[in-house]
Amino acid sequence: MDQGRDRRRHYLIWAVPFAALLGVLLVRNRFLFTQKLYEGGDSGANSILIQRAMHFTLLVGNYSREHFNHPGPAYLYVQAFGQWLFYYWLHVVPTAWNAQLIAVFVLNSALAGLAVLVVYGWTRSLRGAAAALAIVAVFAAVHPAAVNSGWMPFLYTPMFAVFALAAASVAAGQVRDGWILALTGWFLIHGHACFLFIVPFVVAGVGVILLAAHRHEPAAALRRLGRQPGTWVPVLAISVLFLLPIVVNLVLHWPGQFVKYLTYGKSGAAGGHTAAQIARYTLWFWWPHQHGWLAPLLLFAVALAVTFGLARGPLRRFLLLVIVFDVVASVAVGIYAAFGIDTLDAYYIAYFYWAAPFLLLLVVAVGIAQALGGWAGTALAAAGAVAALIIFAVTPGTVTSIHDDDPMLPRTVAALAARSGGREVVLSVNVHTTWVDATGLLVQAERSRVRACIQQPYWEFMMTSQFICTPRQVAHGVRFGMDSLNSPGPVIARLRASAVVAESAR
Repeated sequence: MDQGRDRRRHYLIWAVPFAALLGVLLVRNRFLFTQKLYEGGDSGANSILIQRAMHFTLLVGNYSREHFNHPGPAYLYVQAFGQWLFYYWLHVVPTAWNAQLIAVFVLNSALAGLAVLVVYGWTRSLRGAAAALAIVAVFAAVHPAAVNSGWMPFLYTPMFAVFALAAASVAAGQVRDGWILALTGWFLIHGHACFLFIVPFVVAGVGVILLAAHRHEPAAALRRLGRQPGTWVPVLAISVLFLLPIVVNLVLHWPGQFVKYLTYGKSGAAGGHTAAQIARYTLWFWWPHQHGWLAPLLLFAVALAVTFGLARGPLRRFLLLVIVFDVVASVAVGIYAAFGIDTLDAYYIAYFYWAAPFLLLLVVAVGIAQALGGWAGTALAAAGAVAALIIFAVTPGTVTSIHDDDPMLPRTVAALAARSGGREVVLSVNVHTTWVDATGLLVQAERSRVRACIQQPYWEFMMTSQFICTPRQVAHGVRFGMDSLNSPGPVIARLRASAVVAESAR
């Protein structure tokens, strides 16, 4: 096969899963093209940052409940681009949040295509690609929020799955997949501080295996790599691009967020768990019920049996290394749970580890499909992929959650602007739980060109210094309180979690 034809086939192998997953998501969530949605809560907090990304001034990631920001803004820039493309330029959605959600669909569908592409690079067959697509669709059906939600803990899940898959591919010798490893690894690092440990841990495993494979001729291996700029130049370019905002933030705000990560890691809040607690935590992602230990035991046993019993040649090496990096990822998650998580009932912190059992299912499906061979194997794998996509399409969870939506936000901002007479709208979060409405009010105020701020400096970690009132703003602005929903009033507006009242009425 000539090089041009081979490249076109690779594009097609990526494009089919991308289009299939994106098509299902867009059809099932077609209300995004007509229904006006206005975000509060965590979605509103993200939108505060996304608004800054729209002006290319965002240098940090989403907020943490530990009062710091995660390392980088990559995910938020993806959503900002979606907001610009689908809302401001193409005008295909009625509100900005709708556009952000579609951007998430596009990103996760692109990752699905990359997962299938990595597998195809080893099988060189349509049945192998179809088997991989079937597992991707099954994964999406079991955990639909992992592909259709803009909540950050869900976003890491498909990225981590492709990262682990690419790590196995590169370690097995397919170094041209290094750009996928770099891209997904840097996305993860930007997304959550835990990946400052987990990503280098996994990449170190790749390095160890590659060094062992070339231990007799390391210099010759490096020379061969140097003669392949198409392999290492993309890795370098991706790394520079993702490092840029982190470095700029460190230069402008030294020591940036990193001192906060270290302070938290050394504090009594992180770690301190027993081995049994850590085991229960990690096993939850395999089977969140009694006897959860059986799930990894059986899956690893079946995956190893298929790898050694059915796979041959380079494919066996790749599938074996997928299993190996499933173990490496599990060790990394266990170490992080031991030293980096404060409470082990916060499963959302490691939702990305849902990828582990599905990587083993991928090994089983691809190994069996390749062993069947011929048209029978291709037809069976294709039928499995179609069936899995249909199941994903009819799964109720495929419709994205919009629980952060509050239709009253724009009207409330308009009412506050009218009462303030052009002066600053000064909001006071009088009840802690009302923060979920405060983020939405700030986002809508900025989009409506209404000046607004939060009176309490405590909320800077979530709502940024941009929206924390200065003493002058407090002195000259018009003050409003965000009280509990049962506030006696007079109430200006009732939102999801709060009643907004004039401060003088309290």
